[in-house]
Amino acid sequence: MIAKLLLIWGVAALSLTMLAQSQYDPLADEYVIPSDSRRVTSLDDGKVYLDPATDPLSIAPLTRPLDTEHTWEYLEKVRSWNYNSPGAAAAGQGLAGTWRFELTDSTLRHLNLQLLQNQDVVYGRGTATVGGVTQSATASGTVYNGVLYLDVVSPENLMLYKCSFALTEDYLSGNYFAFDEMGRSWNGTATGRRN
Repeated sequence: MIAKLLLIWGVAALSLTMLAQSQYDPLADEYVIPSDSRRVTSLDDGKVYLDPATDPLSIAPLTRPLDTEHTWEYLEKVRSWNYNSPGAAAAGQGLAGTWRFELTDSTLRHLNLQLLQNQDVVYGRGTATVGGVTQSATASGTVYNGVLYLDVVSPENLMLYKCSFALTEDYLSGNYFAFDEMGRSWNGTATGRRN
């Protein structure tokens, strides 16, 4: 019986030794699999340095924001806008022409703009008159769901007027927000008539 126990004990010790030998790496002193990719050792002095810019878990590509320009949802939405079709008509197609806008808050401001339209994009140039002083102005905006969103900039005094108008054929009405170079802002009502 003791012989059987010694034989079983010997087989167990031998199998454990063989298992340990299979995990033995003869290059273990020279080659170490790093547990933290931020750890860098110096060949000269054997010191360990940590690089805080390195991703310890190697998941940096997974944490980057998605590129919305190439997701299938975005591409399907852009395809449905029909930008590339030559006959695509946008709402408010008749905005091209000369317009006179009045922006009213505590001061009356006049904008005389020559507007052009390409599908739902509106742009142009003209003048802005405030308190009897006339300066040049540029405009750009879009038409979306029956509303004209128009930004007008007067470059001489760095004024920005962000206007939104409900669309009708020859009359526009809505409101605006103004921003000046001093960091002030205010709002008011806005109307526009085609000349």
